[in-house]
Amino acid sequence: MFQKITDHVYWMTPDKPDRPSLAAVVGERHTLMLDSGASNAHARLFLDALAGEGVRSPRYVALTHWHWDHVFGAAEVDVPIIAHAETAERLAVMAGYEWDDTSLDKRVATHEEVESCARDIKLELPEPRVVRIELPEIIFRDALDLDLCGVTCRLQHVGGDHSRDSIVAFIEPDRVLFLGDCLYDALYARTRHYSTRRVFALLDKLDKFDADYYIEGHNSTLMDRPAFEAYSGKMRAAGILVNKIGANETAVFAAARARGPVDEDTEFFLRAFLAGL
Repeated sequence: MFQKITDHVYWMTPDKPDRPSLAAVVGERHTLMLDSGASNAHARLFLDALAGEGVRSPRYVALTHWHWDHVFGAAEVDVPIIAHAETAERLAVMAGYEWDDTSLDKRVATHEEVESCARDIKLELPEPRVVRIELPEIIFRDALDLDLCGVTCRLQHVGGDHSRDSIVAFIEPDRVLFLGDCLYDALYARTRHYSTRRVFALLDKLDKFDADYYIEGHNSTLMDRPAFEAYSGKMRAAGILVNKIGANETAVFAAARARGPVDEDTEFFLRAFLAGL
């Protein structure tokens, strides 16, 4: 689904097999695209939707992190890429990879690639597969402010367990925070997990943004501030509980249930933090 969510922000919601959210920030002079998509076809779908709304083509694309589903469409967008320094380093490594099924399967076997990612790459891009990794032209480490004329976008490195290079984009005056995948658990790890050290630091950074709306990489629901605060509050509470009790799963869940019903989100957070121990 493609929609205009505020005066300056257009959003394409995530889709199968693993296509993430894409967004455009539209100023009077320039358009900034947030993430480039899982393939040329995914990127083209977004670009055509923008054109159908009479929106100026992107002048830049900013990548939230290095994972394949957020970067494979950059060649189709064909504009300068903005990325964090660690994202640039990872993309340089990926540029040397072969992407045929045999090569993907070998990297899965050596734990360089995640099995679910390899599966989704095969679904998004059946063989014969051509992947062109575009390298960033504009690289930053902490934060970068972009003036698109009439609207500004702050790109801020926040890190997290999912990918250390994760950034978010805060759009003003719309007060939209584009999160990418920063809230998700560690993907490129032997066991998917959360660590309280990284999660608490991430949530502290996100709390500093005066946002009204939040866009996640793989969530089709636009969160308002109360929804985000409820979600992040459950995440923080789960981490505090696991830190307090330790690796005893039975005791952790008993303590959680003593406080009230354990919903699906809370159960996931508890298990992820336990795995992080």
